[in-house]
Amino acid sequence: MEQSCLFGPNFLEKLVGKAILHDPKIAIVELVANAWDAGASEVRITWPTKENEQFFSIEDDGCGLTEKEFSSRWRTLAYDRIDNQGSTVIVNSRKRTVFGRNGVGRFAGFCFGGSYYVSSNKDGEHIEYEIKPGSGESPFSLVKHPPVTYIRERGTKIFLRESSSTRIGEEAVRSEIGMRFLTDPSFTCFVNGTAVNFSHIPEENIARHSIYLDSGDVIEIVIIDTNEADKTTKQHGIAWHVNGRLVGEADWKSYGFDQIIDGRSSEAKRHTFIVNVDFLANTDSVKKDWTGFNMTPEFELARGKVFEFVRSHILGQTKQKRERMFLNVKKAHEGELGKLTPLRVERWEEFVAEIQRECTGLNEKDLLKLSGVLIKMEQSDTKYSLINKLHELNPDQIDNLHNILSDWSLDLAKEVLDELQMRLKLLDELRERVLDVNTREVQDLQPLFYQGLWIFGPEYETIEFTSNEGMTKVIQGLFKSDIKGTRNRPDFAILPDSTVGSYSYHRYDDDGGEIGIDRLVVVELKKPGIPISTDEKGQCWRYVSELLRKGLISRDTKVTCFVLGSEIDPFERDARKENNDRCTIQPLDYQVVISRAKSRLLKLYDRVKGAPFLEEQRRENELRKQNVLEFERKA
Repeated sequence: MEQSCLFGPNFLEKLVGKAILHDPKIAIVELVANAWDAGASEVRITWPTKENEQFFSIEDDGCGLTEKEFSSRWRTLAYDRIDNQGSTVIVNSRKRTVFGRNGVGRFAGFCFGGSYYVSSNKDGEHIEYEIKPGSGESPFSLVKHPPVTYIRERGTKIFLRESSSTRIGEEAVRSEIGMRFLTDPSFTCFVNGTAVNFSHIPEENIARHSIYLDSGDVIEIVIIDTNEADKTTKQHGIAWHVNGRLVGEADWKSYGFDQIIDGRSSEAKRHTFIVNVDFLANTDSVKKDWTGFNMTPEFELARGKVFEFVRSHILGQTKQKRERMFLNVKKAHEGELGKLTPLRVERWEEFVAEIQRECTGLNEKDLLKLSGVLIKMEQSDTKYSLINKLHELNPDQIDNLHNILSDWSLDLAKEVLDELQMRLKLLDELRERVLDVNTREVQDLQPLFYQGLWIFGPEYETIEFTSNEGMTKVIQGLFKSDIKGTRNRPDFAILPDSTVGSYSYHRYDDDGGEIGIDRLVVVELKKPGIPISTDEKGQCWRYVSELLRKGLISRDTKVTCFVLGSEIDPFERDARKENNDRCTIQPLDYQVVISRAKSRLLKLYDRVKGAPFLEEQRRENELRKQNVLEFERKA
């Protein structure tokens, strides 16, 4: 005999959270967020006070609900908004990213009364339901009522038909809403007929700053700090305003601001920076659909100024947190630090503090690991540690070490430094080109990456990697491309949204004869603005499999495909493996791969340039010159 499930009296509270059902500040924010997700541009709240003696209600002009939609969404306990309706909603022909996901906000009405009503209009259909607390067989129940007159053609109204104790005043409600929903000027909330604006935010929660540019233009920044972190960052981040209109969306991810702060941190969940850059309206900076900015010099300048301001502000806000974390890490390593000299401890402290300033999202666990590695580096740099290491070497290893040091000369060091300088210049040129969204010379990138295959790792340093024109022709045929690449090597195919180049080195038999291709590297460069997703990774496998079918490579050929672009789908960052793991398709972000390569080169450059034995040789050469001059003077 089948039996239905029973629900305990606190089931709903455990499902949606105690705060939504009992804290009016959180409850009203949830209900306003629901109106946002419904595509509303206006929300009107009636908040009961001693003076007005009205019942609570919240009414929006969003998309509304049909009978079928209401029944499905309200009756589904674990309703997933993203899966069922998507992550965006269209508002005045523009996409708006929604806040909600798990649908618990719809139960916030219980915070204001024992039961609440939902009235909605959509497509000429008007519905009205009462939502009541349930019994053991159901955590809540839906009771249909005859619809009453509804003043809007579409939208939803949540209301009570009994008085309720709201426990906070209407000014507090305006404050809570203002701290979270003023990022988009096209979204307006009214509380008892008064539109919520910046003046309703308490002084301790809001600050204003101005950045003056050499051009005479001014960047006005409004900082809103809720003091207590919200559940998510979706009501926070950087909001760009031009002439009273939101450009793009408020978030931390756009234009690299997530380098400053980890979206999971409490600071990210409480701070909002509203950036007014009206002067950009007179430039080509704002995209025609207002979904974002073009990377014009004017916007680049504004973005840089705002980036430094936000970074400085966040560092100031997190100073005490960083100091507390630093002391915890230092205490954890006090044993190892006690073995270092005071100078080395001071250097370690300065380095850890710099890491905290540069990597604001670094948590204590990761900082503990990294600082431990730094201690080991300091230990390995001491004379005592070096003596121990030399003592552990066998005679052959000591001879090899001596030969290496003997072979190095000042001239050889100069050659190494020159090569490093050339590589740094190449990276600067690549960075300039890949970040230019208006570039029309995409074909110039492939030759540059051919010169810089080492960017992808030391295994690609070999000079045996050469351009493979035959494979390029196959790729051109595969994509039905009749556009030819440059006549200069390396050849490559120009596709509608990218360029593809292939580089390989051959396999040889014992007699030195060519017997096929041992390694193949395929570099596909996507134009700026084309995100790398499953289709782009699959595209690479299509032409690799074509090369296999045509016999140009064998099943044993190790193939690595690098797909580079200005952005990567967050779910597609991992490498894709094919052909029994002989083929690897790796998506890479232009800025990340170039920044990492440059960082490695700069560190190597500084280490080589500052090597003690090279400095000693320089002093010897300088002394030799002085001796020659002295001899010539006396002669």
